Amino acid sequence: MIRLRSLPAGATLAVTAPAFPADAEKIDKGIRYLEGLGYRVRRGETLTAREGYLSGDDTLRAGELNAFFADEAVDGIICARGGWGTLRLLDKLDFDLIARRPKMISGYSDITTLQLALLAKAGLPSFSGPMVAVEMADGIEDFTARHFWEQINNRKENYTLDLAALEVKTESGGRAEGPLIGGCLSLISHLLGTPYMPDVTGGIFFIEDVGEEPYKVDRYLAHLRQAGVFERINGLIIGQFLDCEDARRPEPTIHEVLYEYIRELTIPVIYDFPYGHGMRKVSMPIGAHAELDTYSGTLCFSNLFSD
Repeated sequence: MIRLRSLPAGATLAVTAPAFPADAEKIDKGIRYLEGLGYRVRRGETLTAREGYLSGDDTLRAGELNAFFADEAVDGIICARGGWGTLRLLDKLDFDLIARRPKMISGYSDITTLQLALLAKAGLPSFSGPMVAVEMADGIEDFTARHFWEQINNRKENYTLDLAALEVKTESGGRAEGPLIGGCLSLISHLLGTPYMPDVTGGIFFIEDVGEEPYKVDRYLAHLRQAGVFERINGLIIGQFLDCEDARRPEPTIHEVLYEYIRELTIPVIYDFPYGHGMRKVSMPIGAHAELDTYSGTLCFSNLFSD
């Protein structure tokens, strides 16, 4: 596994917007938050660029990512926000360069596309975690900050979560281990069948989404099932599915749709895990070795950082 360079206070964090434009005031607030923790911050051109509904054209956004990975003065990258647009960039990224210059990148939602592509094509792990113009701008919750920065600053071999303390529920028990792979369900579905989707075989898979009606979630899960994803994974973590109901339609609830797909799985499955688009979340280290044990009630992630 590729190890990331450590990020002590004084390190330089670059902020980029590879998808939708972010609100300027929120960018400033998020950057002040990082500076208050002792980090130097490099602002990308995409923070002020516009191209239709994107934060600059594809060449600019992809070029900025390549440049931040190439720049030895940049120690880590945090995305400003998600939205849509990173799927357009994947064939413009220099994955060979990125593999030679590994560094942390944090984000979620549309950034799932980028993170899974980085894992598939460069072997680069990343954090599905807070973003500058979202959580860091809106008074990041202590829970969210703790489960992000504790992993960033962890110098132990592993980072262990107590599932009972997190009020996580178990659908089917057991022990499983493997690489942690996942993110926003709709974005994962869009990557299936492309060369940018990592192999999930033997992995601990995790999913969440927001604003998707039950029939759409059903569509994405059916896509995963037909692609053989559920047959190949060792464990499944179901995060938050927020604002996914539509009272106008006489259809199953989001929980009923999810249950239809997990009820026959014989692997360990946990749900109501605090991860997703909500402000209270555990950051998920994509690509880290994970161990899920419902008997001991623990979920353990390997440390991604070098000393």
